[in-house]
Amino acid sequence: MPLSLQERGVLLFAQGDSGVSDRVVGQLLTEMDGIQSCDNVLIIAATNRPDMLDPALLRAGRLDLQLKVDLPDITSRFEILRVHNRDRPLAEDVNLAAWAVRTEGWNGAELALLCNQATLPAIRRYRVQGLTNANNLCVIALDFEIAYQSLLERRYVHRS
Repeated sequence: MPLSLQERGVLLFAQGDSGVSDRVVGQLLTEMDGIQSCDNVLIIAATNRPDMLDPALLRAGRLDLQLKVDLPDITSRFEILRVHNRDRPLAEDVNLAAWAVRTEGWNGAELALLCNQATLPAIRRYRVQGLTNANNLCVIALDFEIAYQSLLERRYVHRS
């Protein structure tokens, strides 16, 4: 039975705060040590800040193996974009290969969000026009551009 710790707040703690972090880490370590006697339990943790992990979490018998998953390269980004758009009606002016180039440094979730955000204006246009035939729905390059610019602004705000 896998136990997944995905919320980075569970794994990352600022040192020297009011002691709350130390108590939370201590409790987490106690619980993890208690799980050692369970043969069918696998603890999986994820973080985008491995440099901030409490060293006690990485001691033998706790989180022994660390796997680094890099951001997708251009080929992977193209495939991610292709997968997220395979059932979507893209106009001929939508060039996923070009979007794979433009989204260097983006992760898979961000690429999926780009695709979803680009689809929303197409759905709105479809509804406003009162269309009923789904074959008339079409995601155009401008939809991707607007979604891209919006997401770039969000990325900048969150990372500064």
